[in-house]
Amino acid sequence: MNFGRLAGQKEGVAKTGPYVDWWHADPTNALVSEPLGRLLVLWESKRRGGALPSRSDFTVEEFLGFGGRVALIDVEREPLRFRYRLVGTRIVEALGRDSTGRYFDELYAPDYYRHIEAHFSGIIEERAPLRTTGNMAHIYKPYVAVEGINIPLASDGGTVDMFIRALDFDYRGE
Repeated sequence: MNFGRLAGQKEGVAKTGPYVDWWHADPTNALVSEPLGRLLVLWESKRRGGALPSRSDFTVEEFLGFGGRVALIDVEREPLRFRYRLVGTRIVEALGRDSTGRYFDELYAPDYYRHIEAHFSGIIEERAPLRTTGNMAHIYKPYVAVEGINIPLASDGGTVDMFIRALDFDYRGE
């Protein structure tokens, strides 16, 4: 699979800090990864009208079917913070660490965290999934291309209180 130049990416786009052309949002949600596409279809099947599904609408077995590509992220408010509730084994392998139970603002550099916070705030406001593509330059692995989908969940059907974040990786060589 090649996630290197997919929809939403532009040659030479620079981001803040040490991250150059490392991460892009794609609101078309034109997923290349088959497992990520299946997850998005599953999420859609659990929606009822305009309501968002909740974490309890999914079974553990459903998540296991995505081969360790799924992370669950809690959304806390006042102040707005994000915490990894669960990080799948494939993600842990790619990152080289298990971030389960950790807050994003403790894990990531301030400029990277501000970018994530803005991204997730947009998903909270829109209440819609958002595809991302890029590489893992933030952990000094720019040779690893990544495609992701960030999917909002809401216990009450409306207020986003969790994300499903699913990632797939393409190791282009060191």
